[in-house]
Amino acid sequence: MHSCPLFERYTISVAVLYRPIKNIKLNQYSFFVFFVHLAVFRLLAQAFCRQVQKGLHILDLAWRKPMSYLHIRRYQPEDALELHDLYYTSIHQGCQNDYSAEQLAGWAPKAFNVEHWGKLLGKLNPRVVEYKGKLVAYADLQSNGLINHFFVHGDWQGKGVGKGLLRHLEDRALEMKLSDVFCFISISGQAFFISHGFIVDYSLSTEVHGQWIENALMRKHLTRPE
Repeated sequence: MHSCPLFERYTISVAVLYRPIKNIKLNQYSFFVFFVHLAVFRLLAQAFCRQVQKGLHILDLAWRKPMSYLHIRRYQPEDALELHDLYYTSIHQGCQNDYSAEQLAGWAPKAFNVEHWGKLLGKLNPRVVEYKGKLVAYADLQSNGLINHFFVHGDWQGKGVGKGLLRHLEDRALEMKLSDVFCFISISGQAFFISHGFIVDYSLSTEVHGQWIENALMRKHLTRPE
């Protein structure tokens, strides 16, 4: 049974106040009635604490639900071309303040191998976020907790889409009984992940098409709702 420290202290204080006072005589019946009332009050107080905790838990679950106007679904092969456009704009619009034009072109070139891209997405098996038939974000979650791709369309960044998608991935990770999730995040995306409880394990540079891209391995320990 959960107890509430506030009411524990309150009941102790009440008991102290009701100590027999000199020159005032209370019979055994009065003491019995007092302690019965005190016990009932304590039970009611503990029940109240449990209801408050339950209410806070319900609010937390409601907060964790992805935004109602977003539809999150499994990747389909016909999504591949649109997801590449999303991938391209996410990097070129979202990372332009932290990387040079040459780095961005090496990281996300305009020309790409359609077959290779389709195979990559099929292997990742990501979840895509759809809004009125348009794909606005996608991300995957692997069995070891790795989030390999996490991209939000450049026009939709800063609008809560990434937050909803990340909550969805964390809920899936808990269903998969994972204790941690981790990902390799660009300089531009690190502030977002830090704001959602991730920490930097270490920084590194990765070579992509002849360009060195600075990023960091970030990790978050997941806690299960009680």
